[in-house]
Amino acid sequence: MNDLEFAFRQLLKNPGFTAVAVLTLALGIGANTTLFSIINAVLLRPLPYPESDRLVWVGETRPDLRFTSANPGAVSYLNFIDVRAQQTVFESIGAYQPTGGSPGAFLIGDEPVRMEIQRMSADAFAALKVTPVLGRTFSNDEDRWPSTPSVVLSYRIWQ
Repeated sequence: MNDLEFAFRQLLKNPGFTAVAVLTLALGIGANTTLFSIINAVLLRPLPYPESDRLVWVGETRPDLRFTSANPGAVSYLNFIDVRAQQTVFESIGAYQPTGGSPGAFLIGDEPVRMEIQRMSADAFAALKVTPVLGRTFSNDEDRWPSTPSVVLSYRIWQ
């Protein structure tokens, strides 16, 4: 107990040192908390799908195409069809294509709403082991060109 009293007396005698020490500790703790939160969200927390530890992402590269966050090794649709037909390793394989950040505009009632759109193959839902709450997902006939456009809505949009 005497050591704690001595430490507090020394800190009170040197307010400049105390302020620097407290600020250094606060910045260190804040930086570590932020870094852990990011790592936990990106790397440690599992994806919100059943058996997410068994999911893999496959992409392709070409010498003339740079691998960037905007184009993270995208696979052409015809290559996806070939891989899907020839693969024997995966239980299920699906493809998706983000719209690149440009949302679509839809009318919900009389009100226009902007929302993100992604194109998906029929097998993407099976690969993620996701089933719809109501209705159905895409069929393999809807994967072929030309076909009637279909849509699967998220639960939030449906509500």
